[in-house]
Amino acid sequence: MITQLNKLPEGILDLSADQLYTKIDNHTLIHLTGKIQRPVFISILQHGNEYTGWDALKDYLNNHQHVLPRSLSILFGNIQAAKYNIRQIEGEADFNRRWPSHLNLDGPIARTMREITDIMIQRKPFASVDIHNNSGRNPHYSGINSLEPEFINLASLFSDTMIYFTSPAGIQSGAFAKFCPSVTVECGLSGAADGKEQTHTFLELLLSQSNLLNVPGILEHQKVYEIQYSIRIKEGIEFGFDQDNDLILAKDLDYLNFHQVAVGEDFGKINGKLAEKQIMPFAIIDENNCEVANDYFTIKNNHIICSKSFVPAMITQNIKAIKNDCLCYIMQPINKI
Repeated sequence: MITQLNKLPEGILDLSADQLYTKIDNHTLIHLTGKIQRPVFISILQHGNEYTGWDALKDYLNNHQHVLPRSLSILFGNIQAAKYNIRQIEGEADFNRRWPSHLNLDGPIARTMREITDIMIQRKPFASVDIHNNSGRNPHYSGINSLEPEFINLASLFSDTMIYFTSPAGIQSGAFAKFCPSVTVECGLSGAADGKEQTHTFLELLLSQSNLLNVPGILEHQKVYEIQYSIRIKEGIEFGFDQDNDLILAKDLDYLNFHQVAVGEDFGKINGKLAEKQIMPFAIIDENNCEVANDYFTIKNNHIICSKSFVPAMITQNIKAIKNDCLCYIMQPINKI
């Protein structure tokens, strides 16, 4: 159920993300009035353990207590998961897979996301920002669902490294991209000071802009990548980083994020029944619903070896995150925008 407020609850700026449940609940939408009426929509805590957005937003709001440069509509996402510093409550749908899309999903969360989207369509936002953290080591980057100039400029206010992607379906930035420039900003690991500072700076820059077609000081050396596929671990395979698993993932794989992986890179080792039958543990499905894992990896002496160079993103060593989402994404650079 959506709660809409026109001011911040008293004392909320003194709370950490895991304390917000004492003031608000899931899907609280707070509209704050600024000098410029057309708002920026900011979504935070869609995943309860990704709290850099709230930390940076608190700093921003404390710096502008008397008057905001521009109106804000702030969506507080999974507050109940934030209470326990977890991505989502066990058995609960991922909030950032239930926004309006071609899938036409139903259910309580999907209906709530449609209602929020309809509310914001009426408010005609200047821009939409969804703030996230990664569970693995990545540079700070932004994600966009369109290569139109306003999207590129919006993303460039945060970082010169950005990803263009059109899947998965049901994400907030994809839903809002249909009616305003939208971006997902990825601020590194939760709790890291540099991520909070960069996000705070981004908010200061964005909320001072009068338009996104002509943004002074935009970085000229943007690195834009396009997500092609995701690498998932096949269902039923026991995996981890120790010898007791059928798939033993190589440690520190997340150091490869946003680097060109060389042919021959070792991603892990298969054991037991996988080794006996030489079963490829990774699943990579292309746009034609064909399995293409063997185009990128081969099994050699029971090791999973990269056989085609690519740039990975969002490799994580968090087992639960891998199970809930994927091991990583395969990207290729876009040379011309």
